[in-house]
Amino acid sequence: MIISHKYKFLFIGLPFSASSAITKELHAKYEGEPYLRKHSLYHEFIKAATIQEKDYFVFAVLRNPMEIAVTGYEKMKANAKGNFTNPDLFKENGGHITKNHRIRFNYIKDNNATFQEYFLKFHITPYDNYSSMTIDNCNFVIRHENIAEDYLLALNKVGVESPLSLPVANKTAGKKNNLSEYYTQEIRKQAIYVFGPFLAKYNYSFPENWGAISVPLLSTFKFKITGFLRRINEKFIKKHSGRKSIYGSIYGDMQRKEPS
Repeated sequence: MIISHKYKFLFIGLPFSASSAITKELHAKYEGEPYLRKHSLYHEFIKAATIQEKDYFVFAVLRNPMEIAVTGYEKMKANAKGNFTNPDLFKENGGHITKNHRIRFNYIKDNNATFQEYFLKFHITPYDNYSSMTIDNCNFVIRHENIAEDYLLALNKVGVESPLSLPVANKTAGKKNNLSEYYTQEIRKQAIYVFGPFLAKYNYSFPENWGAISVPLLSTFKFKITGFLRRINEKFIKKHSGRKSIYGSIYGDMQRKEPS
């Protein structure tokens, strides 16, 4: 989460949605400062914000969950930055790598699992993420598939004259550009069940060559119920670590930077 008092904006960095690249640029170029945790949510901001800050321009990035699932797989397959074997990042030690993350990582590593094998084993319920607790509170939403143009538009909206283009940071190694190479025929039915409600809610579509799509009603029902329970858990039950991000990370270095 990045706040700029000069331009009066708040950027909510959602996981796997270019938050590292945008966070770095907002900090370096537009007087953005780290606020709470890297992936703190809007309801956490409201509890801590001043009356003036609550009126700031809020934006975030929305990304197709089919892309997010692939990115997660490729990061675990490559053990990106050694994150999945670094005890300092484990949830029980105050980090963000959960036991579930490590179960998935170990499955991929021990079985040299393909994306299809991984997806069929672990993606079995309707997909949802923190977008459901963020997007409705935003003044503007950057669509990841249009990130270069939308990023500049967001900065224009907060009064930045001639904003600079967004560099690429934290790019996932090994990831193929064509989703069809991941979502093969053998997993399409499950992909429709898992992603259908989310895609419909945020105006995404399945690949055109999949033909006519019918999302099961049970999937939509479960999506709504689990989304409601997620919001209750995040707002009233879940406890967040107050520790800073690790040394060497983009956000961690920002948090430790001495004021000039």
